[in-house]
Amino acid sequence: MTLPIRTDRMTIRRFTFADIDDIVRFTSHPSVAAETTNIPREDRQKMMEYIETQSGYTLFETRACVDLAVELKETGVVIGLLSLVSNGKRQGEIGWAFGVETRGQGLATEAARRLITYAFEECGYHRIFAGTIFTNTRSWKMMERLGMRKEAHFVKAHVPATPDGEWIDTVRYAILAEEWAGEDPARVVRT
Repeated sequence: MTLPIRTDRMTIRRFTFADIDDIVRFTSHPSVAAETTNIPREDRQKMMEYIETQSGYTLFETRACVDLAVELKETGVVIGLLSLVSNGKRQGEIGWAFGVETRGQGLATEAARRLITYAFEECGYHRIFAGTIFTNTRSWKMMERLGMRKEAHFVKAHVPATPDGEWIDTVRYAILAEEWAGEDPARVVRT
């Protein structure tokens, strides 16, 4: 994969050490922190190690969770991240986390749409899927805006990293390359 990838409003690229303050800022809000438990936002040294590890991954490397910075072109500020995990069989799981200040502007949808287009058209993927906890309605509604179909609702399938440790439901959505080709991948949804 050739980086960066661009949309009308954003650049999708590798993280750099200069992004640490932006990462801490957008992942520290409680609603984002709950979904980004793999990011060591409290420890600068561990954050540098995380970025170093990420830079060593080959994009679409089997089983590697590659996190990519999403930078707003207008300001140069990193506002979110996209993740892609390849299973080595032309399938991948996409994920995202964006700062709360970006909500309602269609930025996450625009960025995810671009990465999905790239995975299908440039990398030959057959299927892309995504999952979230059922209470994260913003995320699964975005999956629907991306044209993904709901494949499963798992009852009490996940224990979040919270003090109460209650089991919660999760959902999974997916889209096939031929379904995506029927969509207009250049369309930018701003809802």
